[in-house]
Amino acid sequence: MAKDKPHFVPLIGKDTDYVGRSPWDFYSWGHIDMGIAAFSLLSLIITISEWIWGPGNALIDWWMIMIFVLIYALVWEFVENVILWRLGWKFEDRKDSWPNFIWDVIFVVLGGAVMWLFKWLIMDFSGQLGRYFYITAGISFGVVLLAYFIGYIGTNKNKK
Repeated sequence: MAKDKPHFVPLIGKDTDYVGRSPWDFYSWGHIDMGIAAFSLLSLIITISEWIWGPGNALIDWWMIMIFVLIYALVWEFVENVILWRLGWKFEDRKDSWPNFIWDVIFVVLGGAVMWLFKWLIMDFSGQLGRYFYITAGISFGVVLLAYFIGYIGTNKNKK
């Protein structure tokens, strides 16, 4: 009996058959948004503690937020691919492939890293107040969320 050839999986999953199997699918936008939201929300720990006790008196450092974002990404992927899958709430009732799993974590961290860059540009480099960072974070979240919905519509339009 001949061995089955490995099934080609494209880099970008443009239809539902490749969602969760390709490294990049419409859910990738959601993972970037998760990184944006996680970094922005966790940065409130620094912003609020410096507001209360003065500049330079933050409870944690900025790099620690990125560690928390990475941990959040790993925990989310576990929840998504074990708990949600067992409950039958996972897309198409299938686990992510290893490349998709790894890239989902990378996308969450990438979203957080972009917000760290925005924080540096807005607060450190230009010396603006934190409120501009949070406005930028909200706009970034909204733009990426729009990309997610466009990807969702486009992927479901390409159903086989």
